[in-house]
Amino acid sequence: MGGQEKRKYERGSATNYITRNKARKKLQLSLPDFRRLCILKGIYPHEPKHKKKVNKGSTAARTFYLLKDIRFLLHEPIVNKFREYKIFVRKLRKAYGKAEWNDVERIKENKPGYKLDHVIKERYPTFIDALRDLDDALSMAFLFSTFPRTGKCHVQTIQLCRRLTVEFMNYVIASRSLRKVFLSIKGIYYQAEILGQLITWITPYAFAHNHPTDVDYRVMATFTEFYTTLLGFVNFRLYQALNLQYPPKLDDQSDEKLKPVEENYAMDSEAYMEKLSALSSSLSRVMVPTQDDDVEVDEFPADEENSAQDRKSTV
Repeated sequence: MGGQEKRKYERGSATNYITRNKARKKLQLSLPDFRRLCILKGIYPHEPKHKKKVNKGSTAARTFYLLKDIRFLLHEPIVNKFREYKIFVRKLRKAYGKAEWNDVERIKENKPGYKLDHVIKERYPTFIDALRDLDDALSMAFLFSTFPRTGKCHVQTIQLCRRLTVEFMNYVIASRSLRKVFLSIKGIYYQAEILGQLITWITPYAFAHNHPTDVDYRVMATFTEFYTTLLGFVNFRLYQALNLQYPPKLDDQSDEKLKPVEENYAMDSEAYMEKLSALSSSLSRVMVPTQDDDVEVDEFPADEENSAQDRKSTV
């Protein structure tokens, strides 16, 4: 009886993996964009059990991904945003080369962007799942908040990390959820218990330091981009649970005490951020609507009066 010929390395575990170059060509992305997409979506390389079989008999060092993960990335809308950004850069370079400054301003106004809200909801279906994965997010955010303003990372990222970390520390103080603190050579370790979950993170010391040259800051910036979005969602939900206003606002009494000090000192936003960073003022709460006091209450006769009337009627 005739049948289809079974070729070698085309069935079994060899078909469950794909190399990084093939995956990149399948998605039509460059290597930096492919790395960025995998970090945002939480897809990492896998080591096959039978690497030689998956590698089709070759012993060369290659990076493998699961084929189902790459197929999952084909329908990601962020991929289209990466392609739109490439087109944006190409148009901007062309306008700069021709010295068409009106077109440069117009192209800059139409700069494409993307949001990671759907990625957060996809990777963390419940709020408890987000809290369990908050350790690395806090450690990375606290690290970036101490960076100096150099060309290694964007100033907006540093300011965003500083704001989010200050908001989280204010919540820890307001909820009294801090459990342990440990001083080490690397920094200060904190451990807080939030909704029954233990969260541990490290805060570096506020010392001046130079950026090492053997670190890929683009990979770290991609992780920080994802972690800041996650931390923003978590802070909003935690402030809502404590009936606190978000973005956080200082209490009126503590704010009035600090008003004479801030005259001719700095901008309003900077002075307000310094007050929040001090972690010494109480936060304002959301006002709960009170019920009307003029509510008529129904009155019913007591049982004793009814029983006395029944006795008189029987007599």
